[in-house]
Amino acid sequence: MALSPDEFYAHALTAADDEHRLPLSRMTGWDISPFEQDGLRVAPLRPPVLPEPPRQGEDAADCTACGRGDEGIWSDDRWWLSQITGFGVPLALMLHPREH
Repeated sequence: MALSPDEFYAHALTAADDEHRLPLSRMTGWDISPFEQDGLRVAPLRPPVLPEPPRQGEDAADCTACGRGDEGIWSDDRWWLSQITGFGVPLALMLHPREH
């Protein structure tokens, strides 16, 4: 059975420090990591907020993706594929359903 948000939060806190911060990922110690461990901190855990605030685009009338279904790289009756820019990678794609 899945944990409730409060149970998940309590479970996560068992691994956190006194400031409610989880430990850094082991990847930060790898030679190829772009970060130095000294000074790199993980944000403190925050308790869940119920009910959750509405997410951008949750309502179909406010969804920016729903209005752009013909602007993608590829599409069919059920899906459309778009390119996402602004990331530090050569190519990032997002597959969107046609139905909201």
